[in-house]
Amino acid sequence: MILAASRAGIVELIDPATLETVGRIHFDLPRRTAGLNGVSASADGSTLYVEGPGASFQGGCCELYSVDLASMRTTVAASIAGTRSRNAFVTSGSITYAGTYIEGSGDRWHLSPDRRWLFGVRNFRGPVLDMYDTAERRIVRQLVPEGHNGGWATGAWAGKNFYFFVDNNTGSGRLWAVSPETAQLDAGVAVQAFGQVAGCREPVPIDTVSLGNRLFLYETFGSKVDRRDRCRGVPGGAWLLDPAAGSLSHQIAPDSHFATLLSDPEEALLYGLVAPGDANWLSAPVPLVRINAADGRILQSRLLDAGVWHIALAPLSVVPHGDVRISGLPYN
Repeated sequence: MILAASRAGIVELIDPATLETVGRIHFDLPRRTAGLNGVSASADGSTLYVEGPGASFQGGCCELYSVDLASMRTTVAASIAGTRSRNAFVTSGSITYAGTYIEGSGDRWHLSPDRRWLFGVRNFRGPVLDMYDTAERRIVRQLVPEGHNGGWATGAWAGKNFYFFVDNNTGSGRLWAVSPETAQLDAGVAVQAFGQVAGCREPVPIDTVSLGNRLFLYETFGSKVDRRDRCRGVPGGAWLLDPAAGSLSHQIAPDSHFATLLSDPEEALLYGLVAPGDANWLSAPVPLVRINAADGRILQSRLLDAGVWHIALAPLSVVPHGDVRISGLPYN
C-alpha cells in the first residue's frame, strides 16, 4: 500500500497497482501547525505512524503518533527526535520498529536484507556510517570517509552490500561498498557527475534508491535547496549506477523532478513523488507516478492535491476504506 501524508492533515491509502485511493484518514489539526511531515507503518502492518505537530509547541515538528488501524485509536508514541522516547523507535525505509533503543544523532537507518544489521547514515557532525548489530544491540563500528567533511551522505542496501554515497555538492561524489565486515573506508569509487547545467553553481542534493542488486542515483527536488529556483533547464529523472566503475547509464523519467523515489522489489517497480516548481508545493497538483524500472517507462500517474506530501510503501494488515476522521492528534 502507498501511504501518502499531506501537511494539511490527510493520509491517503493508495492501491499501488492502480494508484487509486481506497481510503483516507483525516486528522483535524489546529490551525497554523507544522502539519503531517512523514508516514510509515509497523512491520506487521497493524499500526500507522505519522510525524505530527508537537504537543507542547504545535508549530514545532515533529512528534511521533501511532494509529491502531483496527480501532483507529491514536496515541503519542514518542517525543521529538533525539529524546529517549524517540530513540526507542527506528524507521528503516517505510517501516517503523518499536523497542529497538539506539542512541543516535539523527541517523537515517537501513535494515539489511537478513535483518541482522542496521546501518545508519548520519550527516550531523559527519558524514558517518553507524553499524548497529541487532543481535548485540549496540553500534559496533563507525566508519568515517576521510577528507569528506561537509559532504552530504546517503545510501542503500543492494544485494549483500550497503552502498554509502557522499556527494561533493556538484552532482558527483564517492561511493563505498560496505559489508558488515568492513573495518574502515578506503578511497572509494569516484561517481560520474550528472545533472550539470551551464552557469549553475547551486548544490545538487542527491539521494539513492535500490531495487534488488540495482542502485539508482537521483537529484531531489521540492526542498528549500531546489536548484530550479535559481537555474534553468535542470534535468530530472534518475540514473542507474554501476557501483564498481562509478559510471551512470539508463536515465529514467528525465522530465520528472522527484522529491522521493520508492522501490517495490517484488514487482520491479519504482514509485515517484514529483515535486512542483515552488518550495511550498502550492503552484499545482502533485504527480504520483508508477515506473517500470527495467525500461524507465511511466506506466501510470495520478495527481494529488496541491501541497507538501510525504510517501511510503508498506504492507497493511488492516486497510480502512472510505473516509475516516480522527478528531485531532492526542496532544498532552
